[in-house]
Amino acid sequence: MWATSRPAFEFTSRRVGRRYEGLGRVFGGLALLASGGGPFLVSVIALVLAHVLDEPDLRGFAFHALTVTVPGVVVGLGLSFVSALFTTTAIGWKGPVRVAADAAGLSLDPGAAERSIPRAEIRSGLVLSDLRVRVELRLRGGRVLEVDVAREEEGARLLAALGIGPTQRRVALSIGSVHSELLAGCFGLPAFMILWLVVIVALAEPLTGNSGPVLAWFALTTLSTWLLRRAVRRTPVVVGTDGVRVERPFSTVWLPYTELDSVERRGDRLLLFRRGSDGPVVLRTGEALTETLAQRLRDAREGAAGGAALHGADALERRGRDLALWRGDLHKLLAGDDYRAAGLTPEDALHALDDASAPLDRRVGAALLLRVAGYPDAQELIRVAAEGTADDALRAALESAAEDEVDDAALARALR
Repeated sequence: MWATSRPAFEFTSRRVGRRYEGLGRVFGGLALLASGGGPFLVSVIALVLAHVLDEPDLRGFAFHALTVTVPGVVVGLGLSFVSALFTTTAIGWKGPVRVAADAAGLSLDPGAAERSIPRAEIRSGLVLSDLRVRVELRLRGGRVLEVDVAREEEGARLLAALGIGPTQRRVALSIGSVHSELLAGCFGLPAFMILWLVVIVALAEPLTGNSGPVLAWFALTTLSTWLLRRAVRRTPVVVGTDGVRVERPFSTVWLPYTELDSVERRGDRLLLFRRGSDGPVVLRTGEALTETLAQRLRDAREGAAGGAALHGADALERRGRDLALWRGDLHKLLAGDDYRAAGLTPEDALHALDDASAPLDRRVGAALLLRVAGYPDAQELIRVAAEGTADDALRAALESAAEDEVDDAALARALR
């Protein structure tokens, strides 16, 4: 899996645009603060200090700060609108844009000045087909690049040139409405402030009496708002070379392709059936994304099928050994001709590293062996394998193996 072996690809796009989801999240946070979070926090701190220091002026300041909540909600709604614009609206070039992609990255030439995006800046990509066919590339820093293509095949070639195909890199996306979480924060915080204020005043002493009810008010309001935002937030989905991870509001579902029985589309929902399970994992993907995500899952699952394990590959597995003994045994595999007697070569270890259906400890053992063997470009190859997995724990273990610094804690998380 050599990065330089990917073929270059050039074409002309009708439109290239950029969205700034990271900046949208910043304005979303500011909207939450303006709609009550900031004044509420200042008020609570002032009330607690007033009780501790016995300063009546601080009590007056605290209640004055709460009066800012109402105009703050209006400001928060305006900031929410700005947040939604940055998150959903692509700004860029219309007209012909020359696009060139290769192992080094992406080059855009709208005719005025050429711009380049290094491959290291591109985290994942996906071909989308709704009102228009386009490639959505997710960049570091919360930026999203949209490149219009004539056909889905053209989009697939662009991703292949960048090394972001279903068997090469994982793709991360969020499904659901971006507005729900913003509205939940802007309206939920003031609503819970009033609700818990009424409850605590009815059950406890006046808020000016001591700091206990005030802190209870703050804790209940903050927790309720967090739970509401968490419940309505967009659902992050990571499709890797080895499985799919779905981050529910209060839980995470990990579904390796070895356990994925089938992928079905029903309207605007995607159903993932786990082998031996009673019910499917249901994703509310929406009309635009459903078929695209389904096809990506099918392609990745097919690419992860692997095949029969190579003879001797099980020698890479940990099998209950402590880290030092495991690493030492890997060294012995390469001592003299021992690895050949076991039928295992560094090339076989590379195959095990890339085999998404292999046991997790076998893949980590393969990474360690490649580092021990001094295999050419072993560090880069291990990092490529790490970038492809949807399992964050395995990804961390492989990344540490690339630096030859893997520890028991990283292995325990990966082999949970």
